[in-house]
Amino acid sequence: MTDRPAGEHVLFEEVATAYDQLPVEFFGPVGERLVRLASVGPGERVLDVGCGRGAVTVPAARATGPTGRVLGIDLSPRMAGETGRLVGELGLGQARARVMDGQDPDLVPGTFDAVVGSMSVHMIDDLPAAYRAYRRLLRPGGRLGLAAPATDAAPEPDGLPRVFGLRTIAAMAERYATGSGVYPNSESFGGRDRLRAELSRSGFAGVRLTVEDAYIRAASPYDVVRWTWTHGMRRLWARVEPSRRADLEERIAAEIGERHIVEGRVVIPVPVLYATGTRPPH
Repeated sequence: MTDRPAGEHVLFEEVATAYDQLPVEFFGPVGERLVRLASVGPGERVLDVGCGRGAVTVPAARATGPTGRVLGIDLSPRMAGETGRLVGELGLGQARARVMDGQDPDLVPGTFDAVVGSMSVHMIDDLPAAYRAYRRLLRPGGRLGLAAPATDAAPEPDGLPRVFGLRTIAAMAERYATGSGVYPNSESFGGRDRLRAELSRSGFAGVRLTVEDAYIRAASPYDVVRWTWTHGMRRLWARVEPSRRADLEERIAAEIGERHIVEGRVVIPVPVLYATGTRPPH
């Protein structure tokens, strides 16, 4: 799922055709979990910020049913186009996708029962402005739901966290700083204390933050290696010298093979931060 920072949509234009299309499971289950935590129900109107290729849009549309309405927005025209095509193929006429800036969506205030964003909103430049925009778009009593990668509470003995559950990728991020200013270079949303405070100042009540393990699941380590090229981590790969990429790919695959094979399949736990809040009814 994609949104800012500036220029980030260019990267996601490049990966749109492959994004979340390999036989690797991760974004979909996170999106489904977020829809449940945001309590999306029949007949509701939902905004999905940074919709990517529909990992939240699709389960949200299924949760609202045919009487609901779901709008997915993304800065990448190709991503929005792919999501629009997908919901059409699935017969989800209650869902659509548009190209739009997730920091300040140009939409009518007070029209949504839920605003959700998975693996997207934490990349926005001005987060407080975005939170205020989402509150305006929600009807009184409407809910906000966000999901983003969480920093490990207990890093490895060498001080490195795990990135996508892997120390090898954490070491890459340490050496080849992406310059994004967000995870893995710093905690998503600027840290949990900051997130809670800024959501409260933006007018949300009942703010709740939870960290749960999601799981990367795949048939082989090499499926996961290929998958790392098809989303935001491609930006990190672009900074690696071409002569070193094959070696790093082998290291990633070896670590997965040594530590994350369960009954012949890849299962990698990845901590995910979920944040929910409500626009007060008055």
